[in-house]
Amino acid sequence: MTLITIIVVISFIWLYNRTNLEKVGTNDVLSINGRVVQKAEIDGIVRGYRLAFNLSLTDFISDLGGMEASEEASLNNYIINLLVVQHQAEVLGISPTDEAVVEAIKSLPPLQTNGVFDPVKYTAFIQERLTPNGLTEHHLEEIVRDSLKVQALHRIVTSPVAISEDDVRTAARVFQPVTAQVIRFDREKFLKDVSVTSDEVSAFYEKNKSGLGIGEARSISYASLELPEEKQGLSGKERMTELQKLADQVVAAGKAIREGVSQGGDFAKLAEKSGLQADKAVNIQRDGSQDGKDSELPTTVVSGAFRLQKSGEVSDIIQDGDSFYILTIDGISPARQLAMTEVAEKITTHLKAEKANKLAIEAADKSLNQIRAALNAGKSFADAAKAAGVQTETLAGIAPSDTKSSEEERALADSTLSLKDGDLGQLQPAPWGAFAIYLNKRTPLTEAQWKEHQPEVSKRLIGNNQTLLFKEWLNQSRGTAGIKMLGAQRGGG
Repeated sequence: MTLITIIVVISFIWLYNRTNLEKVGTNDVLSINGRVVQKAEIDGIVRGYRLAFNLSLTDFISDLGGMEASEEASLNNYIINLLVVQHQAEVLGISPTDEAVVEAIKSLPPLQTNGVFDPVKYTAFIQERLTPNGLTEHHLEEIVRDSLKVQALHRIVTSPVAISEDDVRTAARVFQPVTAQVIRFDREKFLKDVSVTSDEVSAFYEKNKSGLGIGEARSISYASLELPEEKQGLSGKERMTELQKLADQVVAAGKAIREGVSQGGDFAKLAEKSGLQADKAVNIQRDGSQDGKDSELPTTVVSGAFRLQKSGEVSDIIQDGDSFYILTIDGISPARQLAMTEVAEKITTHLKAEKANKLAIEAADKSLNQIRAALNAGKSFADAAKAAGVQTETLAGIAPSDTKSSEEERALADSTLSLKDGDLGQLQPAPWGAFAIYLNKRTPLTEAQWKEHQPEVSKRLIGNNQTLLFKEWLNQSRGTAGIKMLGAQRGGG
């Protein structure tokens, strides 16, 4: 992650839902590892969560489960897991020294210039990020101290992880081209044989109507600035310098826009005055769609819009590649349930596809069983497929990692990773219905290719195994922490 990316990383807004705890009727929120945690401490953890993003402590946040698709799940995971980690660090005697904390702070990219700690940026961070949010240098030191505890625990827990050469060679199959035969079972061929009655549509609606609705939509105004086309080919220090200039301009513009909007100014005019290009987007759904089509807005911008709490609120700086964004909410359309007349056509289409898919799978199972029996009897795959009355298509020389191939070709090649030469794979779902694949041959890696890919594959494999092991340890630690929510027991009524 580059320095610029970190400087303008999305600053999460206040994600903590106060309403839930206000219903508790007590300051005691939960009990964990034999101690009671009060609302004030939870409140501090939430502010620390936001601060961790501003400091770009992404590994720390990810290790604590704070990067789930749902913001609510992310925050819940982060709170509980941090409390678990703090307890386990104390049990194991892990206590980072003040000197280690200072060095870690100096190494944080948002507080550096050209890879060196910058006291000016440190002072600016305190004034612009900490003080306005009721935080001090002590809060910064404590969140960094917690991140060092997680690093230490991660090293201890994952130290036993080891991999064999066979493991690496198996994982390296993603770089090996395959030749295979694909059998497609297209549900479209069976649509003509199915029908759906109005009673079936009504029954489906009644059973599923709670989930048949339009999600909350937001209309936004946003301002952007991107790296000029003539500079997009730059790399290294030159590229970083240009992005730094861009980031500085956007940060200054953001400050001016927020101040202007707070005084009743127009977002678009303020943005244009600051040299940014202003635009609008109406009725954006959480998945980025707009009136059933892709809005073509960057995912980071859409998620940023749904982190804001109310109309008129202005976001922090959001980076997406070579572009920077600031946005505000113009209006919020609440979620609502759809009437049956609005969804009857879609339900009919869905039920038809469901029935056709069932027929396709039944036909596929019958054909594949016949082919397997023929293969077991010693027939070639070509003869077995012909006798079963199915047509095949050839996938030739495609590696799962080959970015020059189509997405579908890579997905088909990927489905052969667990197969040996001469194996017929299981039936697998696909957007068009289902498919099965027969692996003719996987091309071996040359010695030169093995030497090229082995270090990368080993590193990824070890990293993945370490992540899984740490998550498993954390889950087990949660399971033995005796976590009890106190609000439900003590809340009035």
